[in-house]
Amino acid sequence: ATPSTISTISSSNTTTSSQIGGRVILRIATTTSVDATGLLDAIKGEFEQKNSDVNVTWVAVGTGQAIAIGERGDADLIIVHNRQLEDQFIKEGYGVHGITFAWNDFIILGPKGDPAQVNSSKNVVEAFKRIYEAGESRKCVFVSRGDKSGTNLKEVEIWKAAGLNATGKGWYIESGQGMGQTLTMANEKQAYTLSDRSTFLSMSKVLSIKILFEGDLRLINLYRAILVNPQKFPNVKYDVAERYVMFLVSEEGQNLIGNYSKGGCRLFNPAFGKIGELGFNDPYEDEQVKYWMSKFRG
Repeated sequence: ATPSTISTISSSNTTTSSQIGGRVILRIATTTSVDATGLLDAIKGEFEQKNSDVNVTWVAVGTGQAIAIGERGDADLIIVHNRQLEDQFIKEGYGVHGITFAWNDFIILGPKGDPAQVNSSKNVVEAFKRIYEAGESRKCVFVSRGDKSGTNLKEVEIWKAAGLNATGKGWYIESGQGMGQTLTMANEKQAYTLSDRSTFLSMSKVLSIKILFEGDLRLINLYRAILVNPQKFPNVKYDVAERYVMFLVSEEGQNLIGNYSKGGCRLFNPAFGKIGELGFNDPYEDEQVKYWMSKFRG
């Protein structure tokens, strides 16, 4: 994403002060999907109602950029969705007590005619191979975010699993934009693209491209909140960030996430303590579930 694609939700995001009107500013660096769907606005409303001393602000960028902001200590908390980059962020000491709080999944969208016959693929790797073959035969176009976001990195991972490299191909277009803008571009070009389900559902009424492939375990999309390490960056509002994450993983927060909907469609699923049920084995996550549960008991 370019700086022009960074969306700031309130004017307070642009301030360098740590307080506004006596309220402490919580700075979150997050991904475009939790922003574009309106989920963060819903969480902000409920959290601030119970924490009137806090003003929650955020910038929405790709996961790679959100992590870079955290690595500079320019955020108190990051909300991201690429396990490999998150693990590295934590391992290198930039983040602590990361916890998965929501999940959705990725889907392949494309034109109704489905020239690559993606709809009959047995798995997502086969689907990408079919798109590649159709692209090489000039039957289709694929629009990539090309912005090192969690969605883009998932796409790159699938191309790699397929043993293919589409970069530089005439039928492969990199938008360099957020998910919403990328969906608009794919729709205009009647192209294939990879999207998180939530952003698609929130925009589906204005799109003619359709879901053509879904349901592969590889496409599960986990959202994790990670506190920026106060030992590395003493300026961060660790206590406030901790309160926010406690709300995310609380029964109330998890219910809010699970019930959040647009146009009658639920956009996210609660995930605290549930990634094992989704087929993931993560000892670090198990430790952090215990940690956050102990915070409630304490």
